[in-house]
Amino acid sequence: MMARLTLSIQHNLEPFSPARWAPGGDLQTLAGYLLPGSKGLSHTHLHKIPVSFGDTLVACENLSQEEKAAGVVLLLHGLGGQADSPYMLRVAKKFLDKNWITFRLNHRGAGQGRGLARQLYHAGRSEDLAPMLRLIAENYPDKPVIAIGFSLSGNMLLKLLGEQPEAIPQNLCGALAVSAPIKLAAGAAAISRKRNWLYDRRFISLLKNTLREREIDFPDFPRFELPRNLNLYAFDQIVTAPLGGFTSAEDYYQKCSAHQFLGNIRVPVVLLAAENDPFIPREIFADLPDSPWLQLHLTPSGGHLGFISAKRTAFGDHRWMDYALWHYANALVRQYAQAFKQMA
Repeated sequence: MMARLTLSIQHNLEPFSPARWAPGGDLQTLAGYLLPGSKGLSHTHLHKIPVSFGDTLVACENLSQEEKAAGVVLLLHGLGGQADSPYMLRVAKKFLDKNWITFRLNHRGAGQGRGLARQLYHAGRSEDLAPMLRLIAENYPDKPVIAIGFSLSGNMLLKLLGEQPEAIPQNLCGALAVSAPIKLAAGAAAISRKRNWLYDRRFISLLKNTLREREIDFPDFPRFELPRNLNLYAFDQIVTAPLGGFTSAEDYYQKCSAHQFLGNIRVPVVLLAAENDPFIPREIFADLPDSPWLQLHLTPSGGHLGFISAKRTAFGDHRWMDYALWHYANALVRQYAQAFKQMA
């Protein structure tokens, strides 16, 4: 039996106040991306996870230094990322330092999983997460588990929780979605605006590189004619939709947006986002279902996965997002434990 969210989950969480030198959404986003973080993690164990179409995912596990871990956290990277993306390593390192077991999943073809998947990662691949959660439950059946989805993976995670509740292991005691585009069409439209050309170019560069890798690794992989002025919507129309079995980009966005599934979620979920995220419009959070399982934490500033704070956090740095994720993870685990204690 899952524990519904209580308002106390946000108690003692230091509120976010942006660094004075990064007051806006763009500066927060760029600072979050450019400021240095963890370089790598030692003693990483790799897990291979079979998924649909004969593809294989690779997950990276790191054990806490102490024998009795506080819990297990699963980190899911965003579009164009991988398990070794700086923010993935940085957040994992902080959870490890606080005595958590960490898993970082490479989505299809990413990181250590290159050459093991023909299909592309996209926002609707929620079915890929179910075997990952099962693997964790089989290896750590008595440990509380928290799943954290960054950006596009936040949408994927929420979609799974609402669309396939029967696939959720009993020990998943909560989930966090950070800067998640839960209405994909709105997110694609926002990132395609002229003011966001830098972000659009960055994502297109990463996606083109993904296609080049597939063409090298799989000689019979389809070749696509891509226009010079390609944007994210056009990529989804030309590549993502046909490869994923959708009739169009609009069909992909409609079927894979997590917003429509939120009312079915029966696991405690926190959505963390910033009002000034350059390409996740705050309006997409305006009509969330009235559910005791959902809590929205919308900060006035923070950008996209930025959240660089004016004051140092409990970790001694200015990465408020990392601190908030750790705070919420611990609060969800405590709430989960209290619920089972009351049932005993």
